[in-house]
Amino acid sequence: MADRQVQKQIRALWVALMFCVSFLVPSPSWAGPNSDLMKLDQQLTELSDFLVQDSATLRLPLGQLMHRTGLSGLTPDLPSSYQLPVTAAKTTDVPTQLANTSVEDFRTALALLSQVHGGQDNLDVLNAHPGERTQALTFRSGLVTLDHIRASLAQTFPQAQMQPRNNTLRVPIILWDDTVLQLGPEDHLQLSRRDGAFIISFGRVEITGSRVSVVGEASPTSGDFVPFFTIGGGGALQVDKAVFQGLGFGKSPKFSGLSVVAHPLLPTVGETWITDTYFDDVQTVSLTGISGGEISGSQFYNMRNNALLLSTSLGTNVQGNLFFGSGPTNAIRVLRGSDHSTLQGNVLLQGDRSGILVQGQSNHVLVSGNVIWRRSGGAIKISSSNCAVVRHNVILNSRQKGVDVRSSSQTTVQKNTISGSRSAGIWVSDQPRGAVTYVSDNTLRQNKAGLSTATGGQLMLVGNDLSDQLPRLIDGDIALQNRAVATNLNGETPMLMSAGGTQYPVQVGLADCES
Repeated sequence: MADRQVQKQIRALWVALMFCVSFLVPSPSWAGPNSDLMKLDQQLTELSDFLVQDSATLRLPLGQLMHRTGLSGLTPDLPSSYQLPVTAAKTTDVPTQLANTSVEDFRTALALLSQVHGGQDNLDVLNAHPGERTQALTFRSGLVTLDHIRASLAQTFPQAQMQPRNNTLRVPIILWDDTVLQLGPEDHLQLSRRDGAFIISFGRVEITGSRVSVVGEASPTSGDFVPFFTIGGGGALQVDKAVFQGLGFGKSPKFSGLSVVAHPLLPTVGETWITDTYFDDVQTVSLTGISGGEISGSQFYNMRNNALLLSTSLGTNVQGNLFFGSGPTNAIRVLRGSDHSTLQGNVLLQGDRSGILVQGQSNHVLVSGNVIWRRSGGAIKISSSNCAVVRHNVILNSRQKGVDVRSSSQTTVQKNTISGSRSAGIWVSDQPRGAVTYVSDNTLRQNKAGLSTATGGQLMLVGNDLSDQLPRLIDGDIALQNRAVATNLNGETPMLMSAGGTQYPVQVGLADCES
């Protein structure tokens, strides 16, 4: 009890001392409204209002949207107004012969997906086809187009054939690994929810300028079922300038909306990329088990779960995308060993939970040049993942933490602007013994606290500007090091800080992340 009383007295003394120090340190001012940040918040508000008032603007390239609201160049990684969306090179080895068609049991395809991703939500798919109606239109060995699908339905499922000017799919489609599905600019494919329609491909899918959407009421025998478009096995997805609306259901990536769920033992038939594409009311875009994928220049609007999921996907590039509208959880979720992925130049407007989550031994991930505004949760969270680099991000008015580092060694947090967080601007906790977090050249303004730790290991602090963060500079178990920060508000003197004290190293260490 005596020790606790002493600790309380010490903390009270430091609070009083900090009040005095704030007047003694040259040129600091108490944190108050900052004109630059107020202007930035107003510009982002205008961007948000612009998107709400005119839905057509959601299809504009991100660079043009930022230019219209005076936000070009806000971070070095944002696309410019004159920069065209990146379009990956198209594959040339397209078969000329149309694929063979047959009617097969779709439970075989479900079983193949379940080998890797389990049987979760399979029952909802089966219940959408009561009375053992598990037949699917199946394609093998060749090219598949919408016209080919229409003609094949007329022959094999005459009761479900597409009507003129109404490309509604009422039966499941399975495409095996020796097929290429091509949908073009004039193709609008509607998947009937009431009839349990879905598409599973184990081959290559090429979609250019097409629209894939959900139509109809819920299935009377499976209310949770919603049509989905899944690429499994060694399949590949290549999408440019397309629109996807309403797809996806359940808790498994395999039925989440638009999904690539690769089998680890099967060779891939091609690269996976998504460029300049619009997603509206889709549950999740899921990429699991792929390597070197790209998602760029796309818009994710009113997604029903985490907007973009990367799981066990190495070297994936997520660049220049807009995440906007209602979002109940993370905009970008990177999980389960998605090493060496890059999340760069994206804009996240509002939404719940952490905007960007990197978790589950997803090591060497770069989170750079993103703009994250008014999240109802935190902005960026690194959890149980080593050697992450978080730099050049602009984080404004998060309801929780700005950058949250947990159980992650050799993390670098560098050159970010973090303002208005209702919790700490930078939070470090649950660090392994001996862990050092490298925090340098950040601007921290008007957060509830600038830096805060809870079992945070050591912080290497260099060049951080906390001059507009007074009076609450640091918090948590490093709170007793307040004086060291108050007399070094611009970070000119390097500090190695922990709950136990502050050292002033002659040489500044860097993260040891060569591998």
